[in-house]
Amino acid sequence: MSADFADVKITYDMEFLFIYFNFYANEFLLQDWNNFHLLIDADHDVSTGLAIDGIGAELDWTFGSRTGVQYINGNDNELWQNDLTLRIGPTITSQEFEIAISRYCNALTMNGSQVLVEGRVIINSGNSTQDQVPDESGGIYFSIGEDAVPFPVPIPLERKYEDDIRIISYNTWNDGILDEGRQPRFKRIIQALDPDVIALQEHWDWDEIDDIIQSWFPQEEWYASWTYRDLVILSRFPILEDANMISSERTMAALLDTEDELGKNLLIFNSHLSCCASNDDRQQQVDEFISVWRDWISDNEGPFELEPETPFVHVGDFNFVGYRQQVETIRIGDIQNEADYGPDFPPDWDDSDIIDVFSRHTHKRMGYTWRSDGSSFNPGKLDYVFYSDATIDTGRHYTLNTLAMDEETLMETDLDAEDTNEASDHLPRVFDISLAAGLGTKNEPVLPSGFALYPNYPNPFNPITTLRYDLPENAMVTIMIYDIMGRRIKTLVNIDQTAGYRSIQWDATNDLGQPVSAGVYLYLIQAEEFRDTKKMVLMK
Repeated sequence: MSADFADVKITYDMEFLFIYFNFYANEFLLQDWNNFHLLIDADHDVSTGLAIDGIGAELDWTFGSRTGVQYINGNDNELWQNDLTLRIGPTITSQEFEIAISRYCNALTMNGSQVLVEGRVIINSGNSTQDQVPDESGGIYFSIGEDAVPFPVPIPLERKYEDDIRIISYNTWNDGILDEGRQPRFKRIIQALDPDVIALQEHWDWDEIDDIIQSWFPQEEWYASWTYRDLVILSRFPILEDANMISSERTMAALLDTEDELGKNLLIFNSHLSCCASNDDRQQQVDEFISVWRDWISDNEGPFELEPETPFVHVGDFNFVGYRQQVETIRIGDIQNEADYGPDFPPDWDDSDIIDVFSRHTHKRMGYTWRSDGSSFNPGKLDYVFYSDATIDTGRHYTLNTLAMDEETLMETDLDAEDTNEASDHLPRVFDISLAAGLGTKNEPVLPSGFALYPNYPNPFNPITTLRYDLPENAMVTIMIYDIMGRRIKTLVNIDQTAGYRSIQWDATNDLGQPVSAGVYLYLIQAEEFRDTKKMVLMK
């Protein structure tokens, strides 16, 4: 199947060079089944690197083989994905992709001898007789300005609304919670996330996990389902029923007693589908699941009694690294093998699709959920959260990656930077069900419960940082920056503001617009009777 490249877009933030491209037709799998090449001239000099189609490429990355070559000083150096801090999405077949490469990797800095400022890009099919972009010689020019791209505003770990029901889905990598070396990391992670429901994958144990989770939250009673293959659900709500869903035992269900909270019981599906190149097995598993769910909703022929319009969430490690069809079968009920599993079936109670939630990392502009730096495969989104939007309103949702968190937030949440990296090769996904609609406030804004000032992010920073604060009511707000000697440097805010979740950025300049020197600075907020001060560090 030949490729016909369409659009290419290039941008950047303070960490990554981002390249988006798509195709006029056909879907491709970027990490396999192709010979596509990405060539980057990192110094905008045709006389250095690999001479090809009017550029001098320092980097030649081959997507399908997941390897690359750095051309520098007459040498050819083999590269792996982690050498580039390469990120690619999606991990399934698609007509469009976005990739990210660290601006500070050796291939783009020429082994640290330059800062990436401008360059040229070519993407080709790996065959001189097939398509490449651009059509003309010389590549696509890009430049990186001196402007500071704001970091994403951090997502707070706590619930947006204190009564929201929190679900976490976590592949613990080979019974990781039972591992003496890794268990303390899981304990810190799960305690910091403070879930109401925990869905675990790759957890084969059936007689220890309940006691372990109970010991981490001794003030409340916890309940555990049966362990189906490597799947288990734990809950602060009583588990009324649980059952296996499909013949491979790779999807289970549990019905939780949430009548008091939601007005109905909550159904949780937990999946761990076949890994890697097992595309046929994964398709069979999702086809079978939708057929069982169809008969359950339509004729109440399921593993246990289910009331109409029962809210449901489907989480797990789905291992979607092949055909997009597998995702669509779950999301829209498009069964591929109708001869064995019957007709298609829209999976929500209102005969519509369900929602595939995309969650970013709390402190990074990324959405991957699996990462193994020693693998040839780049990080990707393998862990999914699907939910019924006919019956559920969402609260906060995110993926936790402690490697990306600043030191102050780590200290406040009692986490270690290496926790998620060492605990498992998967990251925990967090999904909150909002009770606002059930409380009669669906169309009203959810406001903060109190005044608050949060740690700036990033910290240390250069040259821009973001300050977040909460206003539970309308207030006259003043935010000022001071140096360590107490001298006022800049007034950021001095106006009446309406209630809400707010943020503002400081670009390390004073009231005259002049850059300030590196050092420790204080930021102070005054809002009605509320007053708070925090510290930040500017580095240059």
